[in-house]
Amino acid sequence: MRGVWLLLAAVGLAVGGLAQGWSPRDPIYIHGDKAFTWENGVVKGSGTPEDPYIIEGWIIDTRGHDYGIYIDGTRAHFVIRNCQIRYPQERAGIFLSNVHNGRIEGNAIFGGKIAIHLLASQNIVITGNAIGYCDFGVLLGGMSQRNLVYGNAFFACGFPAKDEGRDNRWHHEGRGNYWSDYRGQDLNRDKIGDTPYELVPDPYPLLEPPVKLPPEATPMRTVDLAKVAERGIVALAPKTLVRLVAQDVGVGVDKIFYRLDGGEFRAYTDPFPLPDRAMVRMEYYAVDKLGNREPTKTLTIYLDIHPPVTRILAGQPSYLAPDGKLWITSRTPIELKSEDASGVVNIFYRIDGGEWRHYTGPFFVPGPEGPRKIEYYAIDAYGNREEVQTAIVWKDDSPPVTQPSVP
Repeated sequence: MRGVWLLLAAVGLAVGGLAQGWSPRDPIYIHGDKAFTWENGVVKGSGTPEDPYIIEGWIIDTRGHDYGIYIDGTRAHFVIRNCQIRYPQERAGIFLSNVHNGRIEGNAIFGGKIAIHLLASQNIVITGNAIGYCDFGVLLGGMSQRNLVYGNAFFACGFPAKDEGRDNRWHHEGRGNYWSDYRGQDLNRDKIGDTPYELVPDPYPLLEPPVKLPPEATPMRTVDLAKVAERGIVALAPKTLVRLVAQDVGVGVDKIFYRLDGGEFRAYTDPFPLPDRAMVRMEYYAVDKLGNREPTKTLTIYLDIHPPVTRILAGQPSYLAPDGKLWITSRTPIELKSEDASGVVNIFYRIDGGEWRHYTGPFFVPGPEGPRKIEYYAIDAYGNREEVQTAIVWKDDSPPVTQPSVP
């Protein structure tokens, strides 16, 4: 009994310290309700609706790990709050699989692939989180249903949100989420957008972020030096931390050396920031474990602050008339091609003011003949969003009618 009281006292001191700041720890993996333990980052709670398990106050750097917080197959009630999850480069910052009855609130997640990913999970509330510089912000995967996402702030994510489940809500009591790429207006000045956010059904997008990322939040990108194209050019977001990797088919890479803009060579140890310039010239070489050194190579790094540029192309059959009208049929494939320095874009389109759709390949224009409006835009990997472009195409599915004439 004495040992137990000592343990509780020590935990109480640790929890009290969290009110003054975060504490670093390794990623958290919880498989089943019995794994909600002190060792797995639970600071208090019993798992009931009135007294949920609390995971709180941790700084989790996920570099070298697949997840920041991984929870699988649970039904107990829990809350993940006030945590900072940095650079989920491999999989996701927070991943819930076959989980019910959770709440994710007040966290900061930045600089990775996916911030929050739900798979076959239900009754999860995601609110008050600051999410930034991720390829995906919140992804509600297949069989995820009856989840609530509101009051979050999404900053410069390549694909801020995606909902593949059903009966999920992206707003609560007239409040949605803040989306840094939202381009709607606020004519009545109530700080809520007048038009819905199009990627997910958020009819009340917030015009001001309810929460902010911490000052140290930055993007991070891995530069695989063995896969750099022959032209030796990459585009990265401003303030990106650069993580270098190299490959050797023999004994393996021992060290990577690099220098920026003609400075001194240094051994790569940790991700480093780029100078605040539009273009940076990096020279590098790798040495394997036998001391074999590759020739010095050069990589030009551009900062990508420009949105993509998207073009619309009509396949066959189509006809461009002398007056500039583009004529198509119901069988004409419509293709959208986007160009961007970072090379990765997500394209969205809609027809005649309908629902926005994620472009995955050529599509057809259904419905009646006559003029049809196609709107489209793209978002690159760093959240740069193109203005909505509009194209009018004229649809004609009727064959010509030949009538005899009598002189």
